[in-house]
Amino acid sequence: MRRAIQPNNTLIVDGPASVELISGKAEVFGCPFNELQRTVVREGKRMPFFASEPSVFDVVLGAGATMHEIEGNTVPETWNRPIQIVLGVEKKPLVILILGTSDSGKSSFCTYMLNKMIAAKRRVAILDGDLGQSDIGPCATVGYAIATKPIVELYDLRYQNGYFIGVTSPPTAVAKTLEGLTTIMNEATQRQADVIIINTDGFVSGIDAIRYKLSLIKELKPNMVVGVQINDELATLMSYLGGGGVLTVPSSPALSQRSTEKRRILREMTYAKYLRKSKLQCYPLSQVSVEPRGAVPKNQDPEKGVLIGLYGWGNRFLGIGVLRAINTERRTLKVQTAITTTPHRLIIGKVLLNRKLQEIQG
Repeated sequence: MRRAIQPNNTLIVDGPASVELISGKAEVFGCPFNELQRTVVREGKRMPFFASEPSVFDVVLGAGATMHEIEGNTVPETWNRPIQIVLGVEKKPLVILILGTSDSGKSSFCTYMLNKMIAAKRRVAILDGDLGQSDIGPCATVGYAIATKPIVELYDLRYQNGYFIGVTSPPTAVAKTLEGLTTIMNEATQRQADVIIINTDGFVSGIDAIRYKLSLIKELKPNMVVGVQINDELATLMSYLGGGGVLTVPSSPALSQRSTEKRRILREMTYAKYLRKSKLQCYPLSQVSVEPRGAVPKNQDPEKGVLIGLYGWGNRFLGIGVLRAINTERRTLKVQTAITTTPHRLIIGKVLLNRKLQEIQG
């Protein structure tokens, strides 16, 4: 359906939906949205289309999708403050760590900052450390991408490399998540990026969360820490930091709180994306190493396949797979994966997926 939007107003679309700009001028988180350009708003996601002049959109809404117009721009003006500070610093690479609770708008802020950096001719690397709501790479991993052009969401970036953690909840794998982020941070640094943006998970409340985030800051040594907060939920965590490189910005007024069900659906979309065109591959245990030691189950129900990470030589992460069967006599593993390269190492995770790649409880 056609929807006309007044100048300096924003069309808010909750997916699943697709949106095309028929006429006018618009942008999404600082990314120009051109006439006849169409984008998909995924289920569980919200996208703001800011019209800087009278604009007409063609919107196709899926089941449960909605749209509405609100006055003004949903990107807070204060989001430009840390961006201007970054653009005024000549040091390369400049590392910015983003903090915030779940659904506070961290990914939206990262997208906006990335687009402003690209507009200023900066080469940008972005790391995704949110195991449960990954935008870059599949969930249960940490990964990174190099941005060369403006984007409407981080999900559109081309995945460069990652590190398989095997769980979607950071408190259950703090040490491994730290190791993974440090590893891909070192690789991203070698890609000669001018700016490295690190998005983090929503684990920010309680002493364990504070210890984890402080350890993360100690390991990654960011030049700037930006907290995106709804109210003052980051006050305790930010009080441990201090210094000129620590800022807080408000969440967008177009903030959308996702249900547990919507968050699960978004995770499953990432599994499906990276297992598209997957086939069953057979790996002899004599030709691959399996970690952790003794992690291969004695029996494997194909309806409760366990998520695994496939590695080539060294730290080269090939992708994900699902362990579907074990032949104890032939000592082979049958893995559902889109990876055609023979792996040298398999990491057994703890996420269980059925045949439809939906998460299930053990």
